[in-house]
Amino acid sequence: MSMKNRVRKIVAAGMSIGLIGLMSSIVVPSSGATTISKAAGIAQARALITKYLANPGFVSPGPSINVKKLKGKTIFSIPANSSVPFVETVDQVMGSYAKALGLKYIDYPNQQAQSQQVAGMNQAIADKVNAIDLVGGIDPATLAPQISAAKAAGIPTVDTGERNVGQPTAAYVAAYAYAPFYLSGELMAAWAVVQTKGNANILEVTSNADVSSASVQQGMNHELKATCPTCKVSSVNVNPVDWATQLQSTVQGAITGTPGLNYILPVFDSMAIFGVDSAITAAGQVGKIHVASFNGTPSVIDLISKSASDIISMDVGENTSDVAAAGLDDLMRIMLKMKPGNEVMNTRVIDAANVNLTGAPKAVSGRGYGNSYSVGYAKTWGVSPGSL
Repeated sequence: MSMKNRVRKIVAAGMSIGLIGLMSSIVVPSSGATTISKAAGIAQARALITKYLANPGFVSPGPSINVKKLKGKTIFSIPANSSVPFVETVDQVMGSYAKALGLKYIDYPNQQAQSQQVAGMNQAIADKVNAIDLVGGIDPATLAPQISAAKAAGIPTVDTGERNVGQPTAAYVAAYAYAPFYLSGELMAAWAVVQTKGNANILEVTSNADVSSASVQQGMNHELKATCPTCKVSSVNVNPVDWATQLQSTVQGAITGTPGLNYILPVFDSMAIFGVDSAITAAGQVGKIHVASFNGTPSVIDLISKSASDIISMDVGENTSDVAAAGLDDLMRIMLKMKPGNEVMNTRVIDAANVNLTGAPKAVSGRGYGNSYSVGYAKTWGVSPGSL
C-alpha cells in the first residue's frame, strides 16, 4: 500500500559528527475543521489503550488439522534478517513447534541480502522440501521468480507476519499469515497522546523497505488525526539493512532538528536496540524523549522494566510465540492442501504496570499474554498444550 503524499522533505542538520538525516514534516490535522477537544481526544485514545491491556483471546483460524499426516515433512524457513531479534525469535519458536509436531525444520540464516535469500530459495527447491516460509518481513515480490519456480516444483511458499490484512497480495504466494500492523500504529500514537496529555511532538521512524511499515505509519496518523489533530509529527526513514550503520545518526539528527520533541515511535521495536535508544542518550534527552513501539521482542520488553520512565515506556506486544504458531498453522494447512487459515495475531499493550508478567527483566517469548493462544492452537492441531 502506498502512503499518502503529504510529506515535505527537509534536511535535519546540526549533527556534530557531520551525518545528515532526511526528515519529513507531516501535517496531521485533517483538511476539514476538527472539533474534538483535547480532553475528548485524550479520553478516546485512553479507551483504545485500555481495550488492549488485558490478555488477548484466541480465534480459531479454521478447521482442525490432522498433524499426524505431516510427520516427516520438511519446512524450509527463510527469515527476513537473522540479526533482527524479533525475526530470529519467531523463527526459533516456529522451529521448536514444528519439531514438537514431528516436522523437520530447516533454518536459512541471512542478513537480508537479496542474493542470500535467492540462494536460500534455490536450495529449498533443490532439496525438494515440502513448504517454504518467508518469516517476518520479506516482500515476496523480491523473490517472485524463485517462488514461482518453487510452485512449479510443487513447493508452496507462505508469508508470515509481513503485511496487514488489506495490503496487496501475490497469487504465487500460497498463504499470508497477516499481522496487526495498522492497529499497532494506532496504539502507539494513542499512547503518545495520553502520555503527553495531548501535547505530543512525535518523530515517526519508518522502515519503508518493509511493506508493513506503511501500514504501521498509516495507523499512527489515523489515530493522531482522530484524537490529537494539533499534535506535531515529523518522520525519518531507515531501512533494515541500514539500521546498524545509519539509524542512530539519523534519529539523533532529527532530535537536534526538532525542538520540543517528546516522543519517538519506531515502527518496529528492534529499531530501539539498533539505535533509537542510543540516539536519545547521545542527544542528552533521556527523561525528556520517550519511546513507544511495536513487536513484543523479548529483549526490548526487558528495557521497559529497566527504564520505563527514562526511554522506552510501552511496546505493543505481538506475542512472538503466537506469530510463530500462526505461521506454522498456515504452513500445515497448505501442505495438507486445505484452505489458508484466517490467522489472527493478537496484541497486548505492555507497559511498566504489567511488564513483569512477561518474565522481564528476562522476558520470555509467549509469556505475558495468557495461554489462550497455546491452548487454542494445541486444540486445533489435536495435541496437548504441554507437548508444544
